This record gives sequence, structure tokens and C-alpha cells, in this order.
Amino acid sequence: MATVEKNAYKVLFFDLDHTLWDYNTSARETLEDLYQEYLFGHAQFTFDSFLDTFHKVNQQLWHQYNKGQIDKDQIRDKRFDQILNKLNFNDIDLSSHISTKYLFECPRKPNLIPKTLEVLDVLKEKYQMHILTNGFDDVQAIKLESSKIHGYFNKVITSDGCGYKKPDPLFFHHALKACNCSVDESLMIGDNLKTDISGALGVGIDTVYYNASKNGRPHKSTYEIDCLSQLLQIV
Repeated sequence: MATVEKNAYKVLFFDLDHTLWDYNTSARETLEDLYQEYLFGHAQFTFDSFLDTFHKVNQQLWHQYNKGQIDKDQIRDKRFDQILNKLNFNDIDLSSHISTKYLFECPRKPNLIPKTLEVLDVLKEKYQMHILTNGFDDVQAIKLESSKIHGYFNKVITSDGCGYKKPDPLFFHHALKACNCSVDESLMIGDNLKTDISGALGVGIDTVYYNASKNGRPHKSTYEIDCLSQLLQIV
């Protein structure tokens, strides 16, 4: 891990999903409840197949959203219809109902990435902290409230609210202006090499790649960590 002069940064930008809020655990818990309530005993597929198909479809839809090919309503309205179709279970009314329940239940899960609270407790004394996310205003606000980390952050900047998506340079320029800070005093922490890391580096912001899976993918991030506690060695 590279070293940095202590206190060189004044502003920390955090991604939310997969970086602080544990999306995978929350999605799994929600989907397991939905499977048991609506699909178990009726569908000819296992929960593991349901979960695996969800992640594949969801990843593809978010990839399309981040590239500006679809809007948020298409993610919300089409996701479970596509999932059930791929599993040869065609029921538009049921997929719509499951979608509504998922959108209500999942963001209310309080699951956080390990060490999140301990790290934020230390950092709040020295830094201004903000959330930069491609998620949607209403959903991200619920996640921050339910996981009890909303109080750590001065601003929550979403693609939904500002009109741009990471990694668009305009998203990061908007964030810098909204938070009244410069690139030299800012640090971006995130798990996505494209939207978080490449996007921030593209406008001159130093970055921390949160690589919990230690996947070994090549990157140009300023720093790399596999546990959030390692962030304290950087800042």
C-alpha cells in the first residue's frame, strides 16, 4: 500500500453500495424472504437459482443504466419480470408485486460492510464526508437511515439528483462544487473500478479502491484496501 502524508486530505467521498452498505447481504436476505413467501412450492427452481439469476440480471441492468441506455424506472419495472422469465416462470402480476416488495424491504436492511461504523467514528472527527452514488434519492436515503450512518455525512449526491452518473466527469465536478472543495484536498473511496475509481481519477481526485475480494484486477487507483480499517492507514 502506498503511503501518504497524514492529513493531506480534508474531504472524503464515499460510494455507498458495496463500499459501506452491504448490498449483497441485504439483497440475499430480502430475496430469501420473497422466495419463501411467493415462490417456494410453486416454482420449479431453487432459491440459489433465483439468487444467481437476480444478480446476473441486476448487474446487466445497472450496467445499462450507468451507460445511460435505460432509466431507473426500467430497472424497477423490468428486473423481476426478466428474472422470472429466465427461470421459465412467467407471471407479470407476480413479478410486479415482488418488485414492489423488494424495493420496500431491501433498503431497510441495516447491513453494513465490516468495520464501517468503527472507521466512520474515527474519520468524523477530522474530515468532511459525503456520499457519491449512482443510486436513487429515495432508496439511498432509506439505506442511510436504516443502517444509522446518515449522521456521518454532510451531503448525499446521487445521479438521480444531479442529473449525471459516475464516471461522467460532470458528476464529480458537480460534487466538488456542491461540497465546496478542490481535487487536491479530496479522496474518493469506492469498490467499482469504472464508476468510482476511473471516474474520480479522470478529474484529478485521488482514489482508494476497496477490493474486498482481492480480485487482482489491474487498476490505476492511488491506493487499494481489502478492509475498511486499512483506510485509517491512508488518512
